[in-house]
Amino acid sequence: MINVVLCDASENGIQFTRELLHSCPSVEIAATANSNIQLLQFLQKKIEADLIILDIHLPFTNSLKLIKWVKQKYPSYKILIHSMEDDIDTIILAITFGAGGFLYKKDIVPGFMEEAITQIYKLGYYTNLIVTKEIWNAAKKSKPKLPDYGLFSITKKEESILKLLQTSKTFKEIGQELGLQPRTVEWHVENIYKKLGVTTRAGAIDVGRFKK
Repeated sequence: MINVVLCDASENGIQFTRELLHSCPSVEIAATANSNIQLLQFLQKKIEADLIILDIHLPFTNSLKLIKWVKQKYPSYKILIHSMEDDIDTIILAITFGAGGFLYKKDIVPGFMEEAITQIYKLGYYTNLIVTKEIWNAAKKSKPKLPDYGLFSITKKEESILKLLQTSKTFKEIGQELGLQPRTVEWHVENIYKKLGVTTRAGAIDVGRFKK
């Protein structure tokens, strides 16, 4: 049996992955985490798990630094990125800093999930049509500089806007409170959506609740 920890900021994301794993007889869920803080708390307690299934879009988190730190401090835990992020450059960076492979969330076949988990558990890596063996090898050999702020870190300004998105305030009212033009607020909101891996205000609110 392969024990895994699910880490996803969204309740829907956790439930989605849980349902996929329900059809994977060789996989057991050891714990679920909804933030980088909760994940690290589990690791510090030396939770009995073999693999972390991680959505790279964790809010308020430098995801690449998180991956690198986990692999340095807790090398026994393997990491599978399970995300809607499909930018190949981002995926390569995640592998470079320690992820064992990537599975696209739109691949909703349980067999793909079980195959990915099993291959990473046994071989240390997972390859598919998106991340071929050649791409994986090239990623492991590259030595890019780790970004100071990561690809999905939420800035202080964006965090302030995200908190106000959880109210009934309009973009104009949010702008008035923060001293920003409505168009500037819209621009920040679009960036927030991209970083959180959502497309709606409701989705951002769902993720943002975990900051409290």
